Amino acid sequence: MRTVVVTPTYNERENLEEFVARLRESAPGVHLLVVDDNSPDGTGELADELSRRHPGEISVLHRPCKEGLGRAYVAGFRRVLAAGYEAVVQMDADLSHDPRYLPSLLERIQTADLVLGSRYVRGIAVVHWDFKRLILSKMATRYVQLVTGMPFTDATGGFKCWRREALEAIDLNGLFSNGYLFQIETTYKAWRRGLRIAEVPIIFYERNLGRSKMDLRIISEAVWGVIRLRLRG
Repeated sequence: MRTVVVTPTYNERENLEEFVARLRESAPGVHLLVVDDNSPDGTGELADELSRRHPGEISVLHRPCKEGLGRAYVAGFRRVLAAGYEAVVQMDADLSHDPRYLPSLLERIQTADLVLGSRYVRGIAVVHWDFKRLILSKMATRYVQLVTGMPFTDATGGFKCWRREALEAIDLNGLFSNGYLFQIETTYKAWRRGLRIAEVPIIFYERNLGRSKMDLRIISEAVWGVIRLRLRG
């Protein structure tokens, strides 16, 4: 399957070059689209340089401003669907999603419509999180399961692989979420449409460089947004 990784970036200059090197080593032949929201640290310029170094493998979508994770992903999805890719992978550029798990996701997508890289399908597989953050993550997962009815162990994760038909089926124009709720909403819409969803185990690594984009506004959107998802059906 012709495959592309879509990676939104905002101030990821410290991580991007190593991410690209690991991606090319772990999954030769897989392309990369960097969706940069006008990062002030020069991430977009570095992405352009990497694109020139690896023509045909890496492309860059420059957006004028930071509008949130969901808007960046939707813009990237539209670009790669128009380019004819058959499988689309979501990954963070901060190295929390290790590219060495890509072959497992790509193998599983042969018989699924959406594959979730799960931190919890085989217990807990998270590195460098404190106990409070781990409990918060597990509580969020349980909250999503209770409100939506989804059975997945890691519905809040952002390491995913889609068949193009699945992305087309969830209606990108109808998505309302913008922050990390976007990960839940897209999986929920796929589940409600009866698509084949599988989970494969991954180890999640806390970023080593740069700052997390998580804040209270994003958390609030996720809490109330899950209820909104359930009410919309």
